[in-house]
Amino acid sequence: MKKDIQSLLEKTISKITENNISVEVLRTKSDIHGDWTSNVAMILAKDLKKNPRDLADEIISSLGSHNWLDKVEIAGPGFINFFLSNDASLSYLKKLIKSKDSYFPFVEEIPKKILIEYVSCNPTGPIHVGHGRGAAFGSALTNLLIKSGNDVIQEYYVNDRGLQSETLGLSVFLRYQELFGIEISFPEDCYQGDYIKDTAIELKRSFQDKFLISDVDRFLKIDESEEMKKFINKNFKDFDLLINFSIEVEIKKIRSDLEKFRVHHDTWFNESSLYKPPKKSSFLKTSEKLKATDNLSIKDGASWFKSSDYGDEKDRVFIRENGEPTYFASDIAYHDSKYERGFDLLVNIWGADHHGYLPRIKGAVEALGLNKDILKTIFIQFVSLIRDGKLVSMSTRAGEFITLRSLIDEVGVDSARFFFLARKGDQSLDFDLNIATAEDKNNPVYYIQYAYARICSLEKELIKRGMNFDIEEGCENLLQLDQPQESEIISFIESYQDILEQSYRDLEIHPICFYLRDLSSKFHTFYNSEVIIDEDSKKRNAKFALLLAIKKTIKSGLDVLSISAPEKM
Repeated sequence: MKKDIQSLLEKTISKITENNISVEVLRTKSDIHGDWTSNVAMILAKDLKKNPRDLADEIISSLGSHNWLDKVEIAGPGFINFFLSNDASLSYLKKLIKSKDSYFPFVEEIPKKILIEYVSCNPTGPIHVGHGRGAAFGSALTNLLIKSGNDVIQEYYVNDRGLQSETLGLSVFLRYQELFGIEISFPEDCYQGDYIKDTAIELKRSFQDKFLISDVDRFLKIDESEEMKKFINKNFKDFDLLINFSIEVEIKKIRSDLEKFRVHHDTWFNESSLYKPPKKSSFLKTSEKLKATDNLSIKDGASWFKSSDYGDEKDRVFIRENGEPTYFASDIAYHDSKYERGFDLLVNIWGADHHGYLPRIKGAVEALGLNKDILKTIFIQFVSLIRDGKLVSMSTRAGEFITLRSLIDEVGVDSARFFFLARKGDQSLDFDLNIATAEDKNNPVYYIQYAYARICSLEKELIKRGMNFDIEEGCENLLQLDQPQESEIISFIESYQDILEQSYRDLEIHPICFYLRDLSSKFHTFYNSEVIIDEDSKKRNAKFALLLAIKKTIKSGLDVLSISAPEKM
């Protein structure tokens, strides 16, 4: 009814003021103030030089008569409060009860074509819990945007070139030599984890001794990684083959872990593709645009992007002295390619450590003459794992990090996703492993799923007792649900629309988690205080209609979060 009231107010006010304005309508905090309220009279009064209450009275007098409104009243300094008729107040609930299982109560008026890029961690090792939080958020946000009627593409940007790729290749190369009995001093700046040994085994299985060192004695005298790379490149002309193979193996592991976590990217965009023609490479085209607009300068033999002209603290290297583009240069070309693909909205989901990176990217977008307003960047803060009240230590380089897969194995996909999503993304997260594995009300995802399973159990119990649930009779008798607790649940179910709209507008997911927890709490209280399977068929069917609405709403919210809704627990 919110949109109906907004439309009615806007039409009425346009007659009074001859101006078109956007009216805000909010749900009231108490039934004594009606169902919906607007402060539009208080906002307009100053411009119209009228008393707010007098203007509110004028607006109410011009609204006309509508069968879905019981009454409209002025409150306080000029609030306009709307009291819905019984039929109108129950219209959402009836629509929900009679709808298909996939009912979703919020749809964007003008659908958008959206690109969401998220996770995009370097393919130099397994995906860890920090990446997992961004993965959960990106996939849930995608679900929300798709269910709201948009066309969404999920993309993973693969950094498959540059220093880190070379270091991965060297790390695998050295472990590969060990498989042939060659003992090598392993540099500290190489990747240390056991996963490198697994990739080396894959390399040997696929290429046998193709990359085996012949001049072992000479190589063993080298102890610095950069010198090792020079030696390898000189003696193995196809070393890029080993690097690419290693990246493919790591990406395969990452993809597998993400699939297990219910995260599915539509496209995997390789950084290296920016430098490959068919005619002219994307990177070259982007570089030419920046040169043509005088946004690049030469200094100390390197090419610099004038990011200080766009609010950044200093200029940034675009192409190094050795002619090699920087990561930043690739990112500019990558964003340029995003715009070229014609999306209405571009969403980046980045780790908190990239916060300082945003001004230069925004500056590059502006320098390219692109619309920076359609680029939204969301930062996901770090995750700390807590076990038995103590912090679990993690170190990426040393290979001691906690992988997403190991977290899933310990707490399950559902708990992992919910705990990642239940806190605002830009706030740090303490992930308590003990709570996440608990099977009681302290674990919110268990509490929510238990509510859903309880309703399913009641439906089965009804059948066992030889009773049927008549939806039509249930809807016809919803007015029998007149207890304060029941009225509160009915109103709360309808507010799910507001939660979805808020989450959609703000590109946030945690409000849905809070809502599901609160709805489940209201249900459990109702369950423990009421006789659900009533002997009176009218009252019983009305109660089961309400339970069905709760069940569908919980299922809808869990679907957004990609969390299962078990029928038995």
